[in-house]
Amino acid sequence: MDENTENLPGTPPEVAEAAGAVNLLPEKSQKLYKIAYNQFMKWKQEKKITSFSERVILAYFADLSSKYKISTLWTYYSMLRSTLNINHNINIEQYHKLRAFLKRQGENYQPKKAKTLSPQQITKFITEAPDVKYLATKVRNYCFKIML
Repeated sequence: MDENTENLPGTPPEVAEAAGAVNLLPEKSQKLYKIAYNQFMKWKQEKKITSFSERVILAYFADLSSKYKISTLWTYYSMLRSTLNINHNINIEQYHKLRAFLKRQGENYQPKKAKTLSPQQITKFITEAPDVKYLATKVRNYCFKIML
């Protein structure tokens, strides 16, 4: 059972045990959540920090902001929000300075637009590219074009 599980009066031990065994992280990205959490805990340990205060988390995100773009910072925020809440009952949603910092970091952020081919470029590729090398790609593109 989780060390943070509260033993409330009237809760049978088997119910408390079952609740402790429930996985609260998303199934597909659970590994990424744990990696983000472990990186934060390692950073805390290296800095000899024992607190989960807003200043500590703000310093961590300031450190991350020198390495990552704002979209990645928000991803880390989301993962840490969940894992800190589950493992330590810490709600970083209440850390208003942290959220203000993240919002300020994103003020001048311009996401990169994905490059897409125009219909003319696709037609040119299908008609001009050598079949010997690109036949499978041509067939896939043609089938995709029919589906649209």
